[in-house]
Amino acid sequence: MRKNKNRSESGLTLVEMLTAVSVIVIMSGSSYAVFSTAIKVYHRTQSKIIQAQRSRYAFDQLFTDLNQMQADPSDEMLTLFSEDIPTVDGERDIISFVTFVKSDPDPFTIQIPTNPDNISIPLSDVRRVTYYVGPKVPSQDIQNGNIPPPISNIGQMTEPSTPMAEELVLYRVVSTSINPELVVSSIMDTGVIPTVDESGLPVFGFDVTPVIDGIINFDIKYIDEESMYESWDQTDATPLAIQILITVIDEDRQQNALPPSDTFSDSQIPTLPGALTQSTMVYIPASVNANSGSQ
Repeated sequence: MRKNKNRSESGLTLVEMLTAVSVIVIMSGSSYAVFSTAIKVYHRTQSKIIQAQRSRYAFDQLFTDLNQMQADPSDEMLTLFSEDIPTVDGERDIISFVTFVKSDPDPFTIQIPTNPDNISIPLSDVRRVTYYVGPKVPSQDIQNGNIPPPISNIGQMTEPSTPMAEELVLYRVVSTSINPELVVSSIMDTGVIPTVDESGLPVFGFDVTPVIDGIINFDIKYIDEESMYESWDQTDATPLAIQILITVIDEDRQQNALPPSDTFSDSQIPTLPGALTQSTMVYIPASVNANSGSQ
């Protein structure tokens, strides 16, 4: 006798299996797309946070130094040195001034007569501080007495240059010698940490320290009662305030970014994808401007 199979016991058909597989593939693809998007957003957010932290650290250091600046137009040792360095890739300005820098050990404590063994050299917390942008170099080069050269492309504003293809660093130089010619010349000309000053006296401290990596724009403007200047050339006064603009970018993007000449506006502020630009204003202490006005 022939038995007929019940249709409900025959299992899934090929069409049903293909439909189920298609649904699984679509759901898997959608889940991966959502996950991939979330990862990209996370990395972009982390990148922005890191860039913001870098900028904030640089601003904090600059604010501390500028807020204690000691300037006197009548004293060439206390003059404010500035240089505006525009390039096709952004600003690479230089600023040098005298300020109070925290010393370790404390210069006053160590010179107390109860510690005569520690009074080998006169110590002071007065230093000349210089900020500039230069290429990233191995720390061993600095330890060997070499100073990273500042980026300077004046006269090449019409052709794209290649600093974007290398990692740039904002450097802070702290010198016990406050002579602007000695300090600036060592940075811009000789590229060697000096051991003696112009009088032949030893220079006990000339520290070159990287502040932040990934910088592509360091623009400084000087403000008085009337206007804003790209550099400060007045010999009879000091600025009322200093505006600082910093643009940073990821090292990975910086190494691969070589922008066309129209990537920057007339103000030379980089607009590269992924770059973060921040600015701050530092008002010069009233005592400094009072000294300038009394001359």
